[in-house]
Amino acid sequence: MPEPGQTQNVYEATPQARPQAIVVYCSDPRFQTAFEQFIEKDLALAKGQFIPLVVAGGAGVLAHPESLPKEFKFMRDRFELFRKYYASIKRIVLINHEDCAYYKSLAGRASGLLGRHAEDPIGLPRDDMEMIARIFDRLLSHLGLQVELYYAHFVDGDQSKVAFDRVH
Repeated sequence: MPEPGQTQNVYEATPQARPQAIVVYCSDPRFQTAFEQFIEKDLALAKGQFIPLVVAGGAGVLAHPESLPKEFKFMRDRFELFRKYYASIKRIVLINHEDCAYYKSLAGRASGLLGRHAEDPIGLPRDDMEMIARIFDRLLSHLGLQVELYYAHFVDGDQSKVAFDRVH
């Protein structure tokens, strides 16, 4: 609260928001600028036209509902909540990215989940994208959303440029 006599900052809101999509992406700060640009330019979604769900690992937990049941339930519950309150949502965009710290953390706590990637989980965020599509069809199809999957990766040695590949 401002002190008496000081002005308070006021910010814009979107009073009649009708989001068209849910966009799930990782909280990794190295990718935030690229995610924002991709959402606006390639997905053609302005702020207020989508619900951002920004969590460590992005869409990764959706690939492993049996191994990460609490994390999967968190995501499922949010998707169901958003669909309940915003009938305007027709699509869900799920993004994973290269060099994800969340996936590296899984190597230490869930090596059975990682299988052949237990020692080096580098390729898992991309490999999981097809599994995420299958899991979404099997366990989340009741949402009635068009699913789009993308993989973000660095395209230069100093990791300052990012490209997005459509996976599904």
